[in-house]
Amino acid sequence: MQDSNLTQVTPAILLGCLEVITDIARPIFIWGHPGIGKSAITASLAEPDDVALIDVRASQLDAVDTRGVPFTYSINGDGTNERRTGWAIPDLFPTEEFAAKFRVVYLFLDELNNAPPSVQAALYQLVLDRCLGAYTLPANVVIVAAGNLETDRGATYRMATPLASRFFHVQLIVDGEAWEQWALQNDVHTAVIAFRRWRPESLHDFDPKSKSKAQPDPRAWHMVSDAIKSCETQGINGAVETAIVSGKVGEAFGAEFVGFLKIYRNLPDPAAVILAPDQAAISKDPAVNFALCGALAQRATDTNIDNILQYAERMGADRGAGPEFMTLLARQCAIRNPSIQSTRGFIKWASSNPDVLIS
Repeated sequence: MQDSNLTQVTPAILLGCLEVITDIARPIFIWGHPGIGKSAITASLAEPDDVALIDVRASQLDAVDTRGVPFTYSINGDGTNERRTGWAIPDLFPTEEFAAKFRVVYLFLDELNNAPPSVQAALYQLVLDRCLGAYTLPANVVIVAAGNLETDRGATYRMATPLASRFFHVQLIVDGEAWEQWALQNDVHTAVIAFRRWRPESLHDFDPKSKSKAQPDPRAWHMVSDAIKSCETQGINGAVETAIVSGKVGEAFGAEFVGFLKIYRNLPDPAAVILAPDQAAISKDPAVNFALCGALAQRATDTNIDNILQYAERMGADRGAGPEFMTLLARQCAIRNPSIQSTRGFIKWASSNPDVLIS
């Protein structure tokens, strides 16, 4: 669902937008459904050592937390008791001394539209004028804010026009290919990645009108991945595994995923496929092939990639599988272990398949 007048962007385009607003030192507001990576993408900006990120959960603040608390001070040195009121600025905001240690400091105002109007009003001056009373933001501080869509029914407050007008606005959307690449590089359970390929709509099926407390989104599947790993480590399956999965992504997708897990766990031994790629059977069941591609990619190395690609070629030529699975297997291997792209076997395969983009 798209809110009116919001430009939709993928994670890759959002990162490009963040580069621009960093260069021009202007604030941006990232809108999006819950659990799709708004906070995670912003946090990734601080990966370089010369960049810092200060995460402020605006929804947890009171107006006094942003404006500061008042104190009195004497304006004369002659012993008279003439006093005035000043404001003690909270330590939420970076000092010049702190900011000087970094090339860029991102001040991330997360859940800003979940903050009550009094807090939003207190931030007007900070967002537009880069100051708050006597406090001034250091020159290398960039403001990034984020929040759920107003149509998500997530206890948001409608953002006042004076505050909204101070931001660039974009709406982050779910990009299945980008999520898969992230998942392959961040040790998400192979079965979760393979299931997303088999059932693309399972990655994000958010309905703000649903009464269900459990719905699938990228954050939910990451949590399911951790839960499945724990179940496997502890030897837990059956009803407990079904309950924990359904309790995060809902009963419908939970039941489908648990059924897919049974397929995944009864696959031909991936090690046997790698050992004899010219003889290993090729299934006519797409679910099996999606799961097997994921299992093989997880085991891909510089030394066995030739055998895996041999099996991929067979999948591509087989009527029961087809070119889609050849491409999927090679692509997932390359993302999971980028060094294989420099091997002789992979270079030869890529030369024979120039229309296949490996990113």
